[in-house]
Amino acid sequence: MKKLFLFASTALLASTLFLASCSKTDDPATSPSTAAPRDRFHGNWYIQENSSVNGTSSYYVTIADSTNASYISFGYLYGFTKKTYATFNGNNFTFPSQQPNPGYIVTGSGRLSNSNRIDMTYIVWSGSSNYDTLKCVLTK
Repeated sequence: MKKLFLFASTALLASTLFLASCSKTDDPATSPSTAAPRDRFHGNWYIQENSSVNGTSSYYVTIADSTNASYISFGYLYGFTKKTYATFNGNNFTFPSQQPNPGYIVTGSGRLSNSNRIDMTYIVWSGSSNYDTLKCVLTK
């Protein structure tokens, strides 16, 4: 009887230790994403724009986070020295009316078509009747 009790106790202890050592691992395919929704806009983008005033031009802009989690910021848009901010909803974004440089007001919108392309239209006012309409394609 002592041998049976010792065997049963040993088996119970061994199975407890075995089961306690097993742990479920997270499947990366089903784990929730930790990336922020605005991260898909981030990066250095090559912009090709068609301006109603200046014609066609190309340059780089940088899209990054702003200090407000509801916005993304565009650095160097239209050659401005200050950043231009946009609100975003899914793949769409909107430039609320703002004054990134003295004497200029910007408004517009755009859409992230895929991870390497943004289509955008914006207007820059520089006086009562002086405005520039720009249609742009940004690529990475």
